[in-house]
Amino acid sequence: MKKASGIIGLIGGILGFLAAVITLMTGGLVAGLESVAGEGNEASNTIAQFGLVGVLGSFLTIIFSALMFGAKSSLMPILLLVSAIAGAIFGGTLVAVCMVLCIIAGIVGFIGVRQKSTE
Repeated sequence: MKKASGIIGLIGGILGFLAAVITLMTGGLVAGLESVAGEGNEASNTIAQFGLVGVLGSFLTIIFSALMFGAKSSLMPILLLVSAIAGAIFGGTLVAVCMVLCIIAGIVGFIGVRQKSTE
């Protein structure tokens, strides 16, 4: 179960990273359109912040998913869950959709580590 959760988490983290890059590109597009219209750039700053937090959350989920393969305690699944939930909340909509895979991976990894320790 630890291997399955690691693989699912890696896939979710990579997809989350791609979603965060798309969010950052959208922020740049909005900034360009706002500069043409002569308005402020508050929306583009907000979108860029979502993208940056999404990149951070995705990188953390990739790291914790890779460490899940050798996890002997329940610390790695918990860290994966926390980083996936934080990325989903603060990373924007596209990143949140991808972080669902990482949340599932954290739950499966937690169950796998618990079953291994009770045997």
